[in-house]
Amino acid sequence: MSQADALSEPQSHLEAITSRFGDTVAVFTQGAGDSTLLVAPDDWLEVATALRDEPQFDFALLMDVCGVDYLGFGQDEWKADSATHTGFSRGVSARENIHHDRDGPRFAAVYHLLSCTHNTRLRVRVYAPDDDAPRVPSVHGIWNSADWFEREAFDMYGILFDGHPDLRRLLTDYGFVGHPFRKD
Repeated sequence: MSQADALSEPQSHLEAITSRFGDTVAVFTQGAGDSTLLVAPDDWLEVATALRDEPQFDFALLMDVCGVDYLGFGQDEWKADSATHTGFSRGVSARENIHHDRDGPRFAAVYHLLSCTHNTRLRVRVYAPDDDAPRVPSVHGIWNSADWFEREAFDMYGILFDGHPDLRRLLTDYGFVGHPFRKD
């Protein structure tokens, strides 16, 4: 395979995904060519099953699931341009309250998939529609590796994974109240 063919392969995967799923997914590319799908929670299990089982995708490996709290997203409190290079410098002004200023849901589960057959990586973001009780469907029945990843996202962010067979705390003590990675 030539270098040009190798570079065009991820784009052909995105075209195949767009062709297969239509308006069910939104596709965009970030930074260094990383591809991300946005999928609604109601469509996620169907899309995940197709991404794993259909030969044109063959994303047989779920590498990671992580929770994200978008509270205060885009508010820059790090002075990256004016900070010195002499060590840990954080010029932060204390804020009284953090407000959810962005439009859209606050929490998301982000899935990182790998197709060894096609040598392709894919990121899938599923936003939880309810900020007070964030819920997304569990993909444990599709990729067994989701087990502890989803438990970690539940423990740290409070994201509930519907259908998970053993959703309980993984890193914090059972008596711990709250979810330590939430930004509120």
